Amino acid sequence: MNLARWSCIVIASLLGSCASTSPRFYTLVPESRGRDSEAMKAGYRLEVDPVRIPAQVDRLELVTRLPSGGIEIADGDRWIAPVADELQSALSVELLHRLRGAAPAEATGSNAVSVRLNVERFESSPNRYALIEASWHLELKEAGKDVRVACRTRAYEQVRGGYPEMVRGYQRAVALIADQIATVAQGSAGGVAATCPVS
Repeated sequence: MNLARWSCIVIASLLGSCASTSPRFYTLVPESRGRDSEAMKAGYRLEVDPVRIPAQVDRLELVTRLPSGGIEIADGDRWIAPVADELQSALSVELLHRLRGAAPAEATGSNAVSVRLNVERFESSPNRYALIEASWHLELKEAGKDVRVACRTRAYEQVRGGYPEMVRGYQRAVALIADQIATVAQGSAGGVAATCPVS
């Protein structure tokens, strides 16, 4: 093999190794459930406040915990939006699905459900778990009554697989939080604060 041809092969392989792969994007928002939105009757306005989350994990790259105790920041695996925004959107979708009598915040009406989520832990490890620990505050305004409830949820989901399965674990964790918020909201509809669920 002559020197010129060998040089071309070496240069081509170097260029190929320098080419970056396209990033993979993930979301916490679940897939559409079809005609659910048509089943909702405007009765309550639902408002989910901006979510608080530790700054270390509120970034576009997926941040995971290693079995050794270290932290890994994924290079080519990213959220489509900052995690706080993803959580706010996903929680809104999940609550609208559960509170069939609710409508988005833009709707008119005196009855309102307001939710504030404060995430203390948002961590995961591929092929192990996805975890969301959060306190949440629910305010329900109905017929002149104002009910406030403060609760906590620890949503631990085991996962078997890499990043896609880990993201699905996070989605299940958000769904669990939404389940508990919806349960308390429905239980407080009579004007008396419901008991926090055990998680």
